[in-house]
Amino acid sequence: MKTTHTIKYSLLMGIGLIVYFLIINSFGLAAQSYLSFFNAIIVGVGIFFVIRDVYRNQSQFKYMDGFVAGVTSGFIATLIFTVFMAIYLFEINPELAQELKTQITTAGNGIEFALILFIFLSGFATSIVTPLVILPLYKRSWNTSEVRNKQKPLIQR
Repeated sequence: MKTTHTIKYSLLMGIGLIVYFLIINSFGLAAQSYLSFFNAIIVGVGIFFVIRDVYRNQSQFKYMDGFVAGVTSGFIATLIFTVFMAIYLFEINPELAQELKTQITTAGNGIEFALILFIFLSGFATSIVTPLVILPLYKRSWNTSEVRNKQKPLIQR
């Protein structure tokens, strides 16, 4: 498994997430949390390309290599986006953080930490689930004519 594919697509996913956020923020829609659903689409497309490259570069595709590459790239992209959001929410545009605080109810005073934790955990959860959805596309079927011809039927006539 080449890590260059993982790093390349991780950076592209991170940049894609940041650009998407800046676009929705320019329209004044950054506080609409339902738009974060499209983050999963951006990460999903990136993970699809990572797994595709792993599949193409191995003579014998290993399911676990594809899973590890997908989770790793999603994790790195999530870290990049989480760091960006922490800087953006608390240094560049604290008004947005205040607006998001009104939408979230937590016990205690650590709402800043809760916002960043929410961003990280939602991205990481997407990074774990997405490879599990994509990998069956690359799984080889055992139901081929070669395999069926080698098998003996259960009922002998």
